[in-house]
Amino acid sequence: MNILLIYPGLVEGFDSYRRGSNWFNHGIGIISAVLKQEGHTVEYLDCRRLKGWEEVESRIAASNFDLAMISVVTVDFEPAQRLAQIVKTKSPHLKVMVGGPHPTLMTEQTAAVRDFDFIFTHEAEVTLPRLLKLFPDIPRISRGEIPLDLDALPVVDRTLASEGEATWFSGLEAPFFSITASRGCLYKCTFCQPAERAVFGDKVRKRSVDNILDELEFLSRDYKMQSFMIHDDCFTQYYGWVEEFCAKKAARGMPQTFACQSRADIICKRPDLMKKLVDVGLQWMLIGFESGSGRVLDFIKKGTGVEQNLEAGRICKQLGIKMFANYMFGLPTETKEEMRQTVKMMQRIKPEMYSPAIFTPAPGSDLYTFCEEHDLNIIDSSAGYRRSHDSGAKIRGVDYLFVQRMVFESVRGPVKGKIGWLTFRLRSVISGWRNSRNL
Repeated sequence: MNILLIYPGLVEGFDSYRRGSNWFNHGIGIISAVLKQEGHTVEYLDCRRLKGWEEVESRIAASNFDLAMISVVTVDFEPAQRLAQIVKTKSPHLKVMVGGPHPTLMTEQTAAVRDFDFIFTHEAEVTLPRLLKLFPDIPRISRGEIPLDLDALPVVDRTLASEGEATWFSGLEAPFFSITASRGCLYKCTFCQPAERAVFGDKVRKRSVDNILDELEFLSRDYKMQSFMIHDDCFTQYYGWVEEFCAKKAARGMPQTFACQSRADIICKRPDLMKKLVDVGLQWMLIGFESGSGRVLDFIKKGTGVEQNLEAGRICKQLGIKMFANYMFGLPTETKEEMRQTVKMMQRIKPEMYSPAIFTPAPGSDLYTFCEEHDLNIIDSSAGYRRSHDSGAKIRGVDYLFVQRMVFESVRGPVKGKIGWLTFRLRSVISGWRNSRNL
């Protein structure tokens, strides 16, 4: 079968691929690998590489396919509908299948779109090949079976982005690639859960250390990889696995530097484990500090405290680990004073890279339910689910000009005097203008 595999990826807009928004979509990558393994012909359309809808239309018109498969996250829900319409304009007999997080978490809303012929939910590697043997006589809505043994799956299809990804992190040399070592998350943060458990199940599934290292050696040999990022929600949650990774990476003589994600509480409990990671090439750690308010951290069930955040920052500095700091403003019930506490915390931690976000109620999460139940959600388009600091208002009762100021101060320092305010407002206007151009 000829399949057109489409990734909208328009969170940063058209033509964003060349501007560094070229992260690898591992869901698309594994689906492409599975389809090719089954003998299907796959054509890949990444909208981030195109300049606008006109080019999308011409590319789809020129493509030869029986089935268009669109990967849909919430921010791409409306673009996905437009893509389906373009496919149907080419021929009303062509079929469209959508899958990904949004169809899984918002199945009823997705099924209401008439141009979506098939809705596939959850993980696809086991079930999708079986369904395609029955095409086009397959159910409108299908749920994928969980693949328990991740080692049994093929390596993601790197031909979709053979040049690698933008590194984001200073010191990590190109070609740079991201990999995933697990699916699922142990933790209970309400801005994310139970959505992730709904997608991946209640248990974390990990690939074996040897399976991961085999992929890294493949990337080094065939794609000249110089550095990488382990794209798990929390790479360090199983201490024994991490120790085995460190020992075997060293034993195989793999010098590539890398980044991974951890938590403040784990860093505080196991600084020795962080040191072992440094010894085998860890340079950057992504850490979700989230808030400088203990009450807010408890409200979102983060499972960490402000003092742990500060101590984790100190440990990373001592070990020479550069920090990519994730934190947010504008949470429901959060006060202005609590936002100021977050600013003060970030000024004390002084990470090498600041990554402030605006709280956005993610479908399927406890905080999404909270916002719906309290009539707080004011997002009126899929683009509104972007989390960047310039992405607009999300919920009622939040002063978003103040939020913008807190974002600015957390990175740049206090806004003082007329010149400080002028700089802050000018940056806000320019950021909003760039944002509107990319949609």
